[in-house]
Amino acid sequence: MAPKKFNYFSLFFVTLVALLIAQSTTIEARKFIGVNRFCTTASHKKLCTNMVNGATNMHDATQNAILATLGLAKRIQSMSHLIEPAIASLEPVSQVSIRSTCKDSFESTIDDLETSLQALKDNDQGTLLTRLSASASSDCDDALQEFSVDNPLSKVTGHLAKEVDNCLAVVQQI
Repeated sequence: MAPKKFNYFSLFFVTLVALLIAQSTTIEARKFIGVNRFCTTASHKKLCTNMVNGATNMHDATQNAILATLGLAKRIQSMSHLIEPAIASLEPVSQVSIRSTCKDSFESTIDDLETSLQALKDNDQGTLLTRLSASASSDCDDALQEFSVDNPLSKVTGHLAKEVDNCLAVVQQI
């Protein structure tokens, strides 16, 4: 009688292990979807793959990446009020200067990305690369740093820099 219990236990144990292995494989398959072929040279491949959003040709990959970056740039612009508490202890003239610099910087980034989209439509590679590169600079970060103010938007602006870098990688695919 003891051998039957052992056989059932062994069968149960083997089945349980097989189910766990199958479940683990399924979870892993959901985690890794692969790198989009237009993101192979990107520094941030997973982010880039999300940005190109399943594009199957160079034009669509570039457009999707720029549109994703433009969306983030607009969100950052709408978050600019978060700078106010960080600069509250500065002299009023410095506050005005930083506000103006940040406002101009956010607008410039959006303009550079919108111009990049137009250059893509016009097949103007030079303007596309120039304006994408320009969108990476942030005079706002520099102004805050000049006054030794911690940028409350540093994480999101750092993410924007990664997205711009990815856009440039997609555009420059060989």
